[in-house]
Parts: sequence; structure tokens; C-alpha cells
Amino acid sequence: MYNFEDIKDMQIYVADDDEINLKLIKSVLNQSGFANLKLYFSGKTMMEEVTHNPPDLLLLDIMMPGFSGYDVLEWIKQDPTLTNIPIIMITAASLDENMEPLARSFELGAMDYISKPFSNLELVQRVKSALRMEKQRQELEQAAMQIRSLEKLLPICSYCKKIRADKDYWQEVEGYISEHTDTMFSHSICPECYDVHVKPQLDSLKRHK
Repeated sequence: MYNFEDIKDMQIYVADDDEINLKLIKSVLNQSGFANLKLYFSGKTMMEEVTHNPPDLLLLDIMMPGFSGYDVLEWIKQDPTLTNIPIIMITAASLDENMEPLARSFELGAMDYISKPFSNLELVQRVKSALRMEKQRQELEQAAMQIRSLEKLLPICSYCKKIRADKDYWQEVEGYISEHTDTMFSHSICPECYDVHVKPQLDSLKRHK
């Protein structure tokens, strides 16, 4: 789990044609430690900026003149270079009266949805959750790129599965990958190994009770 220091400097764009709403969101996020924000009064202006400098998170008001939040969302999700940007839709529509904005937002690719009026805590927690997920995605993507960039054939032992590393010594697979990427491992037991190694031990313990 990432702590706040890992995500507080990530770039956030906010688009809303209501200046009061923009100032409110900026104030709430600034007070919570997020300083890397850019505000836009129209979807079109934001689209122009996103093309040249993609952010880590977008907050989009649905009802904007010209290019609505839906228009921006659909445009981004159709662009292969931008489609991974997480987007939270914001609207004044009450979900108690109409679920259509919620359904359409998710159908077009939004990751989350906030209804106005929202509490400060709700806004901050949803932003934190989105940025943590995006941080993880970026690190996994970087790790995958580093692994793909290994241009040599890695000798691996047929028996113990250790890899012969650059310094001509044999190393565990997870150790080698951890040194060459940002990947971290958590250990578990696959069903086959459970049946072969763990279950016999448990059965033996039961028999000797």
C-alpha cells in the first residue's frame, strides 16, 4: 500500500465551467496536501492540454457547454496513448432520481463517480484511491517495460531454476527480477505444490497426533 508521500505530487486536472466548484475542489485538495493541480473552465481547453501533457488523474464535470464531460471522457478512452488515464466524473444529478449519468459514465470508461454536493472527505478519499491505483499501474507498466527490454537470453538451471546473472553467479529468479525492475514478490503456494509438498506433511502430522 502506498502512503500519501508516494502520491501527493501526482498531476491532477480538474474541468468544470463553474468557477465556484473549481475553487472548492482546489481548496479541498490543496488543504489535504495535493498541490499539483491544474484547473480548466472547459472540456476543450483540457483536451488540448491532455494531448501534450497527460495527467495522472482527471476530475470531469459532466455538464459543460461545448465539450461535455462525456465528450472528453469518450475522446480520451478512444486514444490508445491516453486511455489509461483514470477519470472521475462529477455531476449535480441526483442518483436517487436518475441513474443514467452513472451508467453512461462507466460505460464510457470512467473509473469513479461523485455526485454534488459531495463531502470534503468523500472527494479526498476518492482522489487518493484513484491515484494509488494509477501509481501501481504505472510502476507495473515500467517493470514490464524493463523486463521486455532485456535483450539477452537468460540461462536458467533446469533443476533449481536459478538464473545465471551478469556477474556469472547463480541467483534466485525473484532476486534477479527484483534487482532489475521495481517488482516486489509476495510468496504463496500453488495447488500442485500444495498437493505434493504441504498436504503430505499435514497428513503426517494428523496421523501422529
